[in-house]
Amino acid sequence: MPSIDWEIIGKFAIFSLALWVLISVWMGLFKPVYGARGKGGQKRGKKKRIQKPKQGDQSKKLSHAELEATVRRMFPEPPQTTERSRAREAVVTLVKHSARGLFDLLPEESCVSILKRIAGAGSDCPRCGGNQTEKSKDAHYRQYYRRRRCPDCQTQGQTATFYELTGTIFENSHLSARQWLWGIFLFVSGCSTLEIATELHVNLKTAQRMVTLLHLTLITCRYRFSLNGQVEFDEVYLIGGLKGRAGKLHLDRPPRKRGLRLPGRGIWETDKVPILGLVDRQGYIYLVPCANVQSDTIRPLIEYLTDQGATIYTDEYNIYNFLRRLGYQHHTVNHSQGEYARGPVHVNTVEGLWSLLRDHLRIHRGVSKLYLPLYVMRFEFLTNRRALTRWQQMLELSALAAQADGTRLRWLVREKQIHTVCPTLGLGQVV
Repeated sequence: MPSIDWEIIGKFAIFSLALWVLISVWMGLFKPVYGARGKGGQKRGKKKRIQKPKQGDQSKKLSHAELEATVRRMFPEPPQTTERSRAREAVVTLVKHSARGLFDLLPEESCVSILKRIAGAGSDCPRCGGNQTEKSKDAHYRQYYRRRRCPDCQTQGQTATFYELTGTIFENSHLSARQWLWGIFLFVSGCSTLEIATELHVNLKTAQRMVTLLHLTLITCRYRFSLNGQVEFDEVYLIGGLKGRAGKLHLDRPPRKRGLRLPGRGIWETDKVPILGLVDRQGYIYLVPCANVQSDTIRPLIEYLTDQGATIYTDEYNIYNFLRRLGYQHHTVNHSQGEYARGPVHVNTVEGLWSLLRDHLRIHRGVSKLYLPLYVMRFEFLTNRRALTRWQQMLELSALAAQADGTRLRWLVREKQIHTVCPTLGLGQVV
């Protein structure tokens, strides 16, 4: 009988075991302890076992009748019509029609009285300032208003008669005082022109004229308040092209690609208008559209609006490097290195305005860059008075409207010369 070579059998057993382990790992029958990885180098987690419901377990499954009952609770049948419900519906319809403007509930005489007091109406002539005026023969030519005559203006060959709203944007308007006050209230509430026209029951062009006059009032009666203390500067770029023939300008460029994704920072010529934001941490802001954000462009603006002793915070953009040479205390944060705040050094206050500004402009579905200063000024006015109620904001805007040169503003709208009073810093007057 031949002898058994146990050494060869042992090597063959070890080889067979090793081969079986390799095949098992390859087929996924077994996972090494040190963390196997699946396809793409990602770790294969433990598969979650999904327990199949037992065939006899129907406790969580609703019947068709229960589903129908749930639908009935979600969508109940309307109540049956009765005489009382018909009367209630008629009253609601009537109140909705009269309260649509809310100011319809106020008598016209009260609204006229508000405008008179805001305008500071008196017996002096609004044209020459003369106080030797007298009542006109047809003093009651308009209800609730009184017309007077100025002998000095008549001697000089000018229009001699006037009334309480002469020289304001409300002069000779066919809209009632109630409609003006409600329109201004909707304007400061952020409503679109179409919504204002719907609420006032007027033509869309009439509402556009009203909104344009209010925009011009804001931009021509803009007051200057010096920024001091801690001030932040930053810029944002808003897409705004030439829609139609805005300002009687011809479109001498090819159509823009959707999204306007152009390399580099935006400028006026590339339809991405820079908006420079100057924010006093005490609460006051300035938003100024610019043709570009070069140092030579923004330097006169900063010197005019910011006191010399102010502490200015900006990002690392090099256009602000001249601030220290002018005597300002200038501190920066480096956004490119992930630094957004270093104690009091940050520009988060001004950057928080940009999302609010975009939301404010979104209701207009695109704004022409020629008229962008008007819409930005509206946002600036509301932001500077954000602590006031809508009623108080309406009264302040009404006071500015009574103070503005209404004759000139109405001429600008009539002759379509609005673009001449929409300044963009660094851009010559567009005519």
